[in-house]
Amino acid sequence: MNWVFIQTLMASVADTVLIPLQDVLGLGSEARMNVPARPDGNWQWRMRPDSLSAENAARLRGLAKMYDR
Repeated sequence: MNWVFIQTLMASVADTVLIPLQDVLGLGSEARMNVPARPDGNWQWRMRPDSLSAENAARLRGLAKMYDR
């Protein structure tokens, strides 16, 4: 489902599209960056160096080319 949203964003007429890396990686709530009203523990998530697969990179590259981004 995350890639349906990513493709929809890439196909939009917006000048700029920001896609959270957690969505690209297909992660769940365990990788959430921020919980509103929680004073501590926010902005702690970090991507591991080996997290972005060649398949995900190729999908992003393909969408970028397809939608001229």
